[in-house]
Amino acid sequence: MAPRTRRALTALLFAFAFLRIASAQSTLEPSLVKLLHDIKAADRDQLAVSEEDGRFLRVMAASGGAKRALEIGSASGYSAIWIGLGLRQTGGHLTTIEYDPARARAAADNIRRAGLADVITVLPGDAFKEVPRLAGAFDFVFLDAWKRDYKRFFDMVVPRLAPRGLLLAHNVVNKQAEMRSFLDAIQNNPSLFTTIVTPSGEGMSVSYKLQSTLHK
Repeated sequence: MAPRTRRALTALLFAFAFLRIASAQSTLEPSLVKLLHDIKAADRDQLAVSEEDGRFLRVMAASGGAKRALEIGSASGYSAIWIGLGLRQTGGHLTTIEYDPARARAAADNIRRAGLADVITVLPGDAFKEVPRLAGAFDFVFLDAWKRDYKRFFDMVVPRLAPRGLLLAHNVVNKQAEMRSFLDAIQNNPSLFTTIVTPSGEGMSVSYKLQSTLHK
């Protein structure tokens, strides 16, 4: 992507983010704030995204008008809750897949406690087996699983990503050495516009699926 295009896309993303994040804290119920805090406090393996990244995911889901979202790597449901809050505004639905059965159960319980069970479905199992069983296209995909599998996930989900859909991936700055092939793919695929932002120091890639590759 040309530097000018990358800068323009980054500016657009942060314009959306700052417009929404300024009032985000006041829109959360105290019980939800406590739940999110408790999930982070119990996250001994540090699998959850940062609060800043969570807020960013909420903004991206809502501002993009996402209707059919997919998350690969639920952990305890922290990021799914933030995405679900965005989808509550769009009337969308999130399917989140978690490989570890105990974490999948914890995620489902936390999502229920957040009042988002009607917005989010937790699917336990191997995403490489479960995603092909899901019908239709996605307009929002978030990757936060085993980093060395990111390129395999990319190959699986990008053909299923609808035009104007978003593919986001976590840890693309602090763990970039573990995902070189993925980073090369998102930055050089002619069907995508990609930028990397840092709501926190971990880094988030944001790839936008083009309707046409003629004018990239």
